[in-house]
Amino acid sequence: MSKHIGIVSVNYEGTALCYRSICEEGAAILGEYQHPQMTIHSFPLADYLPFISKLDWEGVAGLMLESAEKVARAGADFAISPCNTTHEAFEFVRSRSPIPWLHIAEVVGDAAVSRGQSKLGILGSRFLMEGNVYREVLSQRGIEAVIPETIERETINRFIFNELVTGILRDSTRDYVRGVVSHLSENGCDAVVMGCTEIPLILSQDDVEVPLLDSTRLLAKAALAEALRED
Repeated sequence: MSKHIGIVSVNYEGTALCYRSICEEGAAILGEYQHPQMTIHSFPLADYLPFISKLDWEGVAGLMLESAEKVARAGADFAISPCNTTHEAFEFVRSRSPIPWLHIAEVVGDAAVSRGQSKLGILGSRFLMEGNVYREVLSQRGIEAVIPETIERETINRFIFNELVTGILRDSTRDYVRGVVSHLSENGCDAVVMGCTEIPLILSQDDVEVPLLDSTRLLAKAALAEALRED
């Protein structure tokens, strides 16, 4: 019997991609139409944004913990959240959660280590790029984190909240993000993290030359592996 995955959703497009990826990977491993049990709970992104905008990570953690309790009561053995930004609240979540969690940035950091990457560009919301989530996780693994220039951070943040989280995918936005990836590569990055779980909807490895670390699909793979792991 595989473990039951609890998904704490913050933004629906990223959650949908993560859920679909688990189902697709599950079928490839377990057989046609097979995947572990999953339960998703979601507060609206609108509930999170007032806390995020004030950098009130304990407030964010309160919502995440409520979701964790709901999926735990539904039978989930562990939880994931396909949202990078809210992992700023993880210090308040992990010790108070009724079930264990996988940390999205730790999953990405471990993937970078396995690939021998040492300097990662970070794309995501302004809160994520300017915050400590990836900087701390990567530093613990001997990896340097690099973020785009100020105007690039502001522009990407606007694209995320005005377009990507609601499924608006524009070629002009893809072209802009490709340009930012190119700048990070020129700055010595040997890979770039798609640290907003909606960025993989608009950017793929075929669009750029530098390797991409897809936080959404890496989290999905890690969740599936944990669900299938025998204790």
